[in-house]
Amino acid sequence: MSVRRRRDIWDVVVAGGGIAGLTAAWYAARRGLATALFEAQPNCGGQIATVNVLDDWPSAEESSGVELAAALVDKLHGQAVEVFYQPVRALVPDNGLLRVEAGGRALRARRVIIATGARLRSLGVPQEEAMRGKGVSQCAHCDGYFFRGQDVVVVGGGDAALQEALVLASGCRAVMIVARSGLRAKSSYVERAAGATNVRFVWDSVVDAVLGDGTVSGVRLRNVKSGALTDLACTGVFPFIGVEPNSDFLPTSVRRDESGRVLTDASLRTSEPSVFAIGAVRAGYSGELVNAASEAAAAVATIAGELAA
Repeated sequence: MSVRRRRDIWDVVVAGGGIAGLTAAWYAARRGLATALFEAQPNCGGQIATVNVLDDWPSAEESSGVELAAALVDKLHGQAVEVFYQPVRALVPDNGLLRVEAGGRALRARRVIIATGARLRSLGVPQEEAMRGKGVSQCAHCDGYFFRGQDVVVVGGGDAALQEALVLASGCRAVMIVARSGLRAKSSYVERAAGATNVRFVWDSVVDAVLGDGTVSGVRLRNVKSGALTDLACTGVFPFIGVEPNSDFLPTSVRRDESGRVLTDASLRTSEPSVFAIGAVRAGYSGELVNAASEAAAAVATIAGELAA
């Protein structure tokens, strides 16, 4: 399939190759729109690429995030979507269009969909960055094998933290979940973690420092109620304490909330009329994978209607 572009102008440029972005690009091409997609990483998938089993995606068969992303990328090639593995650096108004700048490449577009998602937040404590790859990890699926038979700490109380803890529990001797307050994860994850004999919870605590000389040997915990400090031995630390939106590259004309998430109206349009935002970069996103895909379809449907008018 070949989509003609008028005067080298793209109908839609999608920034971000997670599930929201991939779905948007596929659906836009299906609607006959000349479409390009930029992804900052060497592979598409975003945060779900680190998920071993997708349990919130309707599918006839069990699949991983990597498999789902790969299948969607194949569909993009079949729909003649141009995919560029470069991060978008800026959006610049250009004679009624938007110039999408990515490294040494710039494309002009009639509409842009921001689907850059969010990155995992770091603990921001001493030695965390120095120990990254030496015991500090944010991907149990990628690195869990290296901690088989060992004791590890997972920090956080949301879905991601409990999911990662359950992956680690299949091979680690002990998984200790450090939670500042009550758990926010789905009840199914909580029940599975509570039923695992090698998973235990450390309540009302935060990590004050990562310990070790060359590799992780433990964490220093602070009780948020008493202020007491204790050292907990472990060889791995997996922080999952929330995310930060990848929205720094956007112009000031695209309004964001205090956390940096992009503000949209009900049609997913931002304060910049030609720019839409979907998925985890957007304020109000539910966090559900199926909603990322539905937002993509809704934004594209609005764009297709406008461009056809």
